[in-house]
Amino acid sequence: MDRYMQHGWKLAHAYVPFQTYTKSYSPEQALKRGTMFPELDMPYVEEKKRGDG
Repeated sequence: MDRYMQHGWKLAHAYVPFQTYTKSYSPEQALKRGTMFPELDMPYVEEKKRGDG
């Protein structure tokens, strides 16, 4: 048995909000965006590092 389980500790707890299905991307667009659900489409935007520019 894992030592964390022996102490009754939880390693993580997930929070997954309910999602209402409204619309979806076409298969081609979904492959480009990485998801078929526009509500979950959150592109990564890299922040500028300190000292740049």
